[in-house]
Amino acid sequence: MTGAFGCIGSWVVRRLLADGERPVVYDLGDDPWRLRMIAGDDVARRVTIVRGDIADHDALVRVVRDHAARRIIHLAAWQVPLCRQDPAKGALVNVVGTANVFEAARASEGRVERVVYASSAAVFGAPELYPPGPIKDDAPRLPATHYGVYKVANEDTARVYWDEHKVPSMGFRPLSVYGPGRDFGVTADPTLAMKSAVLGRAFKIRWGGRTDLVYTEDVARALTAAAASRLDGARVYNLHGASVAIADLVRTIEAAWPRARGLITHVEQPIPFPAALDDARYQRDLGPAPPTALADGLRKTLDEFARLQTEGRLDARELG
Repeated sequence: MTGAFGCIGSWVVRRLLADGERPVVYDLGDDPWRLRMIAGDDVARRVTIVRGDIADHDALVRVVRDHAARRIIHLAAWQVPLCRQDPAKGALVNVVGTANVFEAARASEGRVERVVYASSAAVFGAPELYPPGPIKDDAPRLPATHYGVYKVANEDTARVYWDEHKVPSMGFRPLSVYGPGRDFGVTADPTLAMKSAVLGRAFKIRWGGRTDLVYTEDVARALTAAAASRLDGARVYNLHGASVAIADLVRTIEAAWPRARGLITHVEQPIPFPAALDDARYQRDLGPAPPTALADGLRKTLDEFARLQTEGRLDARELG
């Protein structure tokens, strides 16, 4: 799998290990601190780690061949802020990198059974561009960011590889993923607010309005279920968690962690992404997979941060 050192990647590794798998992880990073936090301090000896760049086509093809990979879970990507700062490099990582993954699958001559990848609800536009209610999988894709444009390109790349080479794939569109390990990107702010609450620090969420919050373990569950699926085609699914107003989220954090009362604020400026997603297609094809209730996911996140703080292992580098 690619991008294993990130938040969702670390949760996917955790699930794969629990299922008795020994994943081969391909990542450019040199410090798998999220992996250790989420999958255990001994994770490095339970997985095969290959250091490499997703933009290096030949290296990726070689890794897939040499390790006889049967399924690829592709999560390596730049988030919204980095894509905005350097659109050309963002396209290299997000678009060319994804094309390289599909090329590696094609070059395996059928040994790779499927590609599972992370798309994003950023393929859609702002809520006012759509009729009222949760946005369905087949709603028009009207991305408002470079990141969203790149995700649209990846979904269409997957479609072409099915049409021309019969490489099966499944992509998933979460919006605001939250939970331990989620620490970078525009939609990481709810998790950073939870971490700040545990640390007793003030934190301002940089946006407002409503968003669809999905617990990171639920995203990992969807990805691993897709990897085990036998469905064909190039399928793309919305992932729904809980649609919530950021103002209400702040109150929920305060109720769950009273010591944080007054520490968490927000800017009432909506981000240009949907307020709620419809994931009926995912539930039909790979479910039933009820999402973690927001109160439960928030409590799990707060408790995990508190445990790590007690152990002196709560990483707060992203908070400055």
